[in-house]
Amino acid sequence: MSAPDPAQLASALRPTITRLYLALRRRAPLVQLTAAQTSALNVLADHGWMRMGELAERESVRMPTATSVVDGMTKHGLVERRPDPADRRAVLVGLTEHGRELVERIRLGRDVALTNALANLSVEHREALAAAAPALRALRDELDQHPAQRTAAQSAAAKT
Repeated sequence: MSAPDPAQLASALRPTITRLYLALRRRAPLVQLTAAQTSALNVLADHGWMRMGELAERESVRMPTATSVVDGMTKHGLVERRPDPADRRAVLVGLTEHGRELVERIRLGRDVALTNALANLSVEHREALAAAAPALRALRDELDQHPAQRTAAQSAAAKT
């Protein structure tokens, strides 16, 4: 059997991955936080303190957007800014204790929802998902390592 075509596999996986994310988000919502804020919180929880520019790059957004996202989270007491000791002109952003607690509570809620859903699947489906877990992690890592790249159509639209 030949390897699956990447484009066909992407078309088959994307809707399911998107719906899985949305289903988990609904089961453990972050009250008063946008999807962008939720994503940035998780990046900071997973990677620790970082410069605003690095956060913007990891989130594939421009600096003003990252600043706006951080401003909103700061108002909720979830993140704080501090000068970068290596370069006082730069700013580091990281989670507060409240931010860490919120991320852990949300992750636990999502783990419980996912555990309950998995428990209702057949043994065969759970085994298939267990076997796919390393490949899904590798796919996640690949997407995390490479910021969003514009397609030719997106680049043309941005110029107009």
